[in-house]
Amino acid sequence: MRNAFIWKVAALAGLAVALAGAAPAFAQTGAVTGHCIDEKGQAMVGNPIVIERQEVKGVYKTKTDKKGNYIYMGIPLGMYKVSLLDPSGKLIFYISKHVGLDPSPSLIDFDMSKERAEQAKANPEATKQAELQEKQAKEFAGLKAQFDQAAALYDQKKFPEAATAFEQVLALTKEGDRNRLVVLQHIADSYDKAHQYDKAVENYQKVLAANPNDAVAHNSLGNAYAEMGKLPEAQAEFQKSAELDPQNARQAYFNLGVVMYNTGHMDDAVAAFQKATKADPNYADAYYWQGLALMGKATLKGEKIVAPEGTEDALKTYLKLEPTGKWSNEAQQMLQTIQGVVQTEFKKTKKKG
Repeated sequence: MRNAFIWKVAALAGLAVALAGAAPAFAQTGAVTGHCIDEKGQAMVGNPIVIERQEVKGVYKTKTDKKGNYIYMGIPLGMYKVSLLDPSGKLIFYISKHVGLDPSPSLIDFDMSKERAEQAKANPEATKQAELQEKQAKEFAGLKAQFDQAAALYDQKKFPEAATAFEQVLALTKEGDRNRLVVLQHIADSYDKAHQYDKAVENYQKVLAANPNDAVAHNSLGNAYAEMGKLPEAQAEFQKSAELDPQNARQAYFNLGVVMYNTGHMDDAVAAFQKATKADPNYADAYYWQGLALMGKATLKGEKIVAPEGTEDALKTYLKLEPTGKWSNEAQQMLQTIQGVVQTEFKKTKKKG
């Protein structure tokens, strides 16, 4: 009976992951809109807007109009990273927000004068790094043609070729040139996408040697270590990323939780998902995966499934935040399972009188 139960729980978990990328029979969509003004209060015209879905792959692009407005309709519901770029494609700022099934589009404005002021007040180090990156971008102008060719290969998903091209750009820079750090980051990303994780790790480490406080590089290095099966190293990098960038710590902890779950380390997975929800109490997906990890530790008591403490709360919180979310059916099924009785495959035979 216990083997049958374990199989059912495993099958349910597998179904949850398998269905995560499946389109619903009746797709529900939302929209995003906003107004973009620069640090001088002027409308930002013709700026690219990139809308990236966080839970599963999905990228949508548009541009600001003559008044600095943008709108994109018909995107799946979920958590998104909305990025404002300059006309050359360089990131200016991004905002993470959940897009729900609302009558009106989700409003995501970019007021750069306000954002810069808040950044400087809340995180002087981040402002300093942003200014440094802007200066590096200007210094990099002399290598723009070669860099753009490499970037084009990356955009075409020709990752091995992109890595080679970025290596050639690196050879044109000088030791001590801050632009080398920009190139190294792209080299590392290209090798990571090409699944050449040893080379990705090598280059992420070079980036961090030059800038130990780069939270994004720590997170990327953690992902590369995870792909190589180096879990202690991955865990350390995700933790460092979260400490350096508390405002985005939820993603680092969520990544760590998924890695631990997929490798069968359920206690570590639960701890990571709990940290993700502590960083962002409205992070619905982290509650679902926390419940899923806890279900992996459930036991049988007679015909009753006994789930660890916190399982029901995690699943109910997910459903409260995402009542029609992509895993809502699976969450409801798990709740019904732990609240009910396991169905046995054999019926007791009555004794003959």
